Amino acid sequence: MFNYERAVHAQKVLGERVLKQVSRFPKLEFSRVRLVAGLDSSFINSIQVAAAVVYDVREDIVVEEKVVRREAAIPYVPGLLAFRELPGYLKTLSLLKVKPDMLLVDGHGLTHPRAFGIATHLGLVAKTPSIGVAKKPLHGVVDGEGYIIAHGLRLGKVIHHGGRRLYVSIGYGLSLESAVEIVGKLLREGSHLPIPLHHADRLSRKYKKENP
Repeated sequence: MFNYERAVHAQKVLGERVLKQVSRFPKLEFSRVRLVAGLDSSFINSIQVAAAVVYDVREDIVVEEKVVRREAAIPYVPGLLAFRELPGYLKTLSLLKVKPDMLLVDGHGLTHPRAFGIATHLGLVAKTPSIGVAKKPLHGVVDGEGYIIAHGLRLGKVIHHGGRRLYVSIGYGLSLESAVEIVGKLLREGSHLPIPLHHADRLSRKYKKENP
């Protein structure tokens, strides 16, 4: 049975551990990244439709996609999104034939009240650099340069694209500078989200519509 207090405690412990590593997270040049997986979910009541789309950024094409349909173990609880959605994402990643160099997740990373949002949780478990890309703010203060200050550090940045805002944050395993650069290079005209997440969002919605 899900235990809220234990989940929050785990986030606090692991979040503090990751924050101690942030200054050592490396800069990851976009030229060294080829396969980027976007992960997004749609829900049919308590059924999660988790989609993973792997995008080859050099060839500018989708190379693989997987969808997993599963019963979510818990309802939506603010701040505990990962415990609801992460199992679906881990399953989709396990089904992929290729291993992504980078993960983009619809949600926050270190810009989370306990510095352990879904992007951080997933990157740590999957042992893959990850970035949180959210449509709404969650935690922290935006300074005059657009950086999101949380836990006393610059952990995210607001990007303006297509007349709207995206809240980009470090997930795991790379610097904020790298996260912002990578997301910026994956934005396309006509799409609010970076292209791998755009495809994952469309895939999960399409599956939901065709399999109600």
